[in-house]
Amino acid sequence: MTLVEERHALYRALVLDAAEREFAQQGYADTKVTAIARAAGVSLATFYKAFPGKEEVWNELHRRRNTDLRARVDERIAATDQPLERILTGVAGAVSYLADHPTYLELNLRTASGWLYGTGTTADQATAWAAGMRTIDAGVRAAVTAGQLGDLRPAIARGMIISALQVWLADWVDSGYDREPDALVDDLVAHLRRLLTTTTGSPA
Repeated sequence: MTLVEERHALYRALVLDAAEREFAQQGYADTKVTAIARAAGVSLATFYKAFPGKEEVWNELHRRRNTDLRARVDERIAATDQPLERILTGVAGAVSYLADHPTYLELNLRTASGWLYGTGTTADQATAWAAGMRTIDAGVRAAVTAGQLGDLRPAIARGMIISALQVWLADWVDSGYDREPDALVDDLVAHLRRLLTTTTGSPA
């Protein structure tokens, strides 16, 4: 990588870090390019050399975070071949990633109005979210087939999982991060294990 390329990469990283903080505090609509540039410690001219505009920053931020989150989930679920455990370890991976990146978590809680349906998201987020929903559905079907869950409809299980994620993570943020991330993950996974294994519904 040349010196110019290294400098360009540095400016992009500074802008993305600053934008994440600004979006989390102000929301996408109320965040100004000037505020991002100021928080990043770069001039407007440098900002526009790094990104064409705010939308491109927003999209790139979510693309990078979604890629990293998915890698965390894939790493966790690769450790077991049991369908129910794959669901729960996948949830644990997602929660641990968001807990490790609280600013991105706050951004999502502020801007994504409906986690279950992926509303209030970019096209990249919507694609990643749809893939996640398909993974959950497939995992539920496999767990039902393996006898690890009752006759639970995948859409119901998906709703239970995503609703619990949003509620528990929002409560954790609102509480001022009142417990360690590992404790949050353990509590949520234990809750979901009880919820999923004691609920039945018509299978799809």
